[in-house]
Amino acid sequence: MLLTQSSPGFNSLNMLSVSQEEETNTDVDDVFPPHVDTSNIIIHPESPTSKKQSLKTFNDINSLLQASRKREVKLCIRDNAWPLNSGIRGQLWPALCQQHAHGKSIFTKAEDGFYWGMVTTVFGTVELPEKSIMLPPFVDSTHCLSYHLTRKGRSVADRVVSVLGYACPDITYSPSLYPITALLLHFMTEEECYHCMASLVAAKEKMFITQTKLLYEVTWKTVEQITKKHVKSAAVHLTRHCSGSRAERIYMDWIWWILQLLPFQHLVRVMDCFLHEGSKVFYRVAMAIVLLFYKHSSSPTSEWMNEISKNGVDTALSKFCRQIPVNPAKFLRTAFGIRGLSSAYISRVFVRTEMALKSRSVLSGSRSLARSRSTDNLPTSQSQVNIQMMSHTLTIREIIAFIINLVFLVELM
Repeated sequence: MLLTQSSPGFNSLNMLSVSQEEETNTDVDDVFPPHVDTSNIIIHPESPTSKKQSLKTFNDINSLLQASRKREVKLCIRDNAWPLNSGIRGQLWPALCQQHAHGKSIFTKAEDGFYWGMVTTVFGTVELPEKSIMLPPFVDSTHCLSYHLTRKGRSVADRVVSVLGYACPDITYSPSLYPITALLLHFMTEEECYHCMASLVAAKEKMFITQTKLLYEVTWKTVEQITKKHVKSAAVHLTRHCSGSRAERIYMDWIWWILQLLPFQHLVRVMDCFLHEGSKVFYRVAMAIVLLFYKHSSSPTSEWMNEISKNGVDTALSKFCRQIPVNPAKFLRTAFGIRGLSSAYISRVFVRTEMALKSRSVLSGSRSLARSRSTDNLPTSQSQVNIQMMSHTLTIREIIAFIINLVFLVELM
């Protein structure tokens, strides 16, 4: 079914959920806000995990959130394949983001008029400018993905990201921030989007968005390590068809496999889980892509092996992501079916990788680089959160080594 109309808006977070039937089969005009172009959004109805099981409503999920039953929320979101035209996300996504808000931070509290006051401070008016907005330097201009936003929607995304840059000067490099902002705007208002993004950026218990170049590199190296360990055959298959140094650096693009290449319906279901569980969802999804690519290209006579032989593994993998041969439900089952990937384990790999990169940077003479331009090697608020989150998963020896390493780095800087 091809949807061709845009919507005027949707209910606020504080309103009661609509009935289950309406929530899971809402007309497109009641799902997407007016800054979304629905003409190219294709609705593929999903079915519940079991024929006897009904899709959960927002009230069902919200009652679990209010009771802090996070594991049950996690399982519900993973198992409930809400279609794109479900009305649930207009309430669910803001609720999932707001649970990560840190205390009463000035940047995350959703008080009436707060965001628009920030807009006025930054731009001098609340009117959308006719000319393009200059984006903060942490944005990757080659990956300002807007998905199905209209021209006005892209201007709204630009403004949200710019206000975030003003409010959060510690962000120095964050390529994924703009695409995630654009995705949120498909299911909420501009003001809600800002507060949701501010909550994700300031989250203390989980990581959602990397904010420095160092941590951006740490993430792709973490994905590389856990992929090679937990889906070994698939990783070997991938690197076997890479030439030279590309065998390692193919993982540099891991986040774009997800945010840029996956079909929109798959990406939205990934975001359902991501907004509750954090970056580990993206890690699992990247591994699922490698695993499925292996399963569909390992045969010498397969379509995808022919694609590798003809156009190279990079082109083949990109095309595979765009044409992923499984529905969103099976895709997520593949991602969450990979065993041995506990949050504690991923955290250990992440911290060790961060330590190694900082040490390598200093020992290779990077302190001679322009110091005023980057503070990536110094402990940031985000890296301190990482330490706090992961310290209980490290051995005493690793903790001591990490502290010594930090002291050494600070002295050299």
